[in-house]
Amino acid sequence: MEDSLDFLLRNGMPLEEVHRLMDHDGLTLDQIAEGARRVLERGEGLTGSTSLPFSPFFLQWEDPIPFDEVETPPFPVDCLPAPAAAFVDELSESTQTPPEMSAAMVLGVLAIAFQGRYTVRVTPDWSETLSLYLVSVAAPGERKSAVVSAVTKPVFAWEAKQRDVEAVEIMQNKAERDLLEKRLEVVKKVAASAKSREQMEDARADMLELSAQLAEFKDLHATRLIVDDTTPEKLVDLMNEQGGKIAIISSEGGVFDAMTGRYDRANNFDVYLKAHCGDFISIDRIGRKSNHVESPRLTMALAVQPDVIQGLMGNATLRGRGLCGRFLYAVCRSKVGRRKVSPPPMTADTKRKYSDFVISVLSGQGHGEVILSNEANRLREEYQSCIEVRLGSEWENMRDWGNKLTGAMVRIAALLHLSSFPDDEPINAEVMTAAIKIAEFFGVHARAAYQVMGANAELDSAKYIWDRIDNADKAVYSKSEIVKLCKGRFRKVDDMGPALQMLVDMGYLREAEQETGGRPKTMYIVNPRGKKEKKGEKPGLSIGGLSA
Repeated sequence: MEDSLDFLLRNGMPLEEVHRLMDHDGLTLDQIAEGARRVLERGEGLTGSTSLPFSPFFLQWEDPIPFDEVETPPFPVDCLPAPAAAFVDELSESTQTPPEMSAAMVLGVLAIAFQGRYTVRVTPDWSETLSLYLVSVAAPGERKSAVVSAVTKPVFAWEAKQRDVEAVEIMQNKAERDLLEKRLEVVKKVAASAKSREQMEDARADMLELSAQLAEFKDLHATRLIVDDTTPEKLVDLMNEQGGKIAIISSEGGVFDAMTGRYDRANNFDVYLKAHCGDFISIDRIGRKSNHVESPRLTMALAVQPDVIQGLMGNATLRGRGLCGRFLYAVCRSKVGRRKVSPPPMTADTKRKYSDFVISVLSGQGHGEVILSNEANRLREEYQSCIEVRLGSEWENMRDWGNKLTGAMVRIAALLHLSSFPDDEPINAEVMTAAIKIAEFFGVHARAAYQVMGANAELDSAKYIWDRIDNADKAVYSKSEIVKLCKGRFRKVDDMGPALQMLVDMGYLREAEQETGGRPKTMYIVNPRGKKEKKGEKPGLSIGGLSA
């Protein structure tokens, strides 16, 4: 007894810590001394497989990963085409908003310009449409409407000009339909009042001919690129009128209300799933004309409040069907409290160049398939391999999203390429590198969206377990003790397994095997650096230069 105590005191362990380890952790002096010798001999913390000691005092610890603090990077604005990049920089400064908000909207504008005219070929068996689903998440008062309005202003200007050009032709088209319909009505009356078989046959032939002409008649509709908010049924009607393509751009979350309010009707919900990848849409409606869209193209660029995304991610059906995984998230870092009172306004030159750029890409007549250069494809393969590794580690809890990132990245590469290079050239390595940088941005922001927005049930359980541990004084737990500590949350030990593993992975707990004379028992050691500092509590004590 005296030898062990003397050894501990000579090597710098305070007497009060010896008493704490004996009284609180239930260790004997010999066990404490043995653990201390191991620390001194190795010069490092004990590994998770070590059975003694089970006290955080003997272990080297790092700060655990914070639950709600995903460090989100700014958008790589320089990856955008030059006129768009300059516009995003000045708009962000003028509105005192984060650049990711306006940059995501600009990507939406590029998708509007090209989604109906091009696809990108990745491999002989894999092609992607150029539609994007983008959502910027920002608190109320973050000037979302101002940003959306500024980015889309040239789009609406181009759309209005197109309607003026089309007005006469649309009126003539409508007059032709009216004439056909009236002629058909006249022929029907002639057939009904025919006095001879010959008159009946002639009227019947005319009626069939006019009916065929009406069936094949193509109605012309005024160009419409953007809708703010609409029902799924009306969305399909609009896509049909606009050659299969449309975009929803809004600073409100009404489109999510339509999704979450009617997801139990398969046709309605499938519109958003199928239009993202260009799958055939067919909607049959009782008492109304059925609607079919051969190759739908839908882009969404939304700026919404956090509670809207919480509702989206909290809906098990929407996430389970893959809708959450289709969106690219930009979790905007607020400037509130640091905003300039009188920021510099945007320059007329920057606004003009951006407007000219948008009108140019919207006015293009080209169409077809874009391919990757060999070097660009090599970069794509390397990045896809990197994503695959992440899906088994830090992205394990958002695999629905990560599985679609390569496709989204290739779409972005095609949009960047088409806005700056001839469409008959393959996507080059420089453009693919820019697209990868943008994909990396969205990868970190997706983690923030999935974790901070509470979409991850395992993370919620991990937070709950740690909160209970943090408010208790015990330093070592068995699984059954943690279940008891979290009484009511978990019905059995196995239910909390994934959440416990997450706490281990994030550095809040450390596993150790306790020898029992039979099958070893798994114990969980609490990281003292993760616990809230209690009033009057002394910071980490040390032994042999190692701190708790």
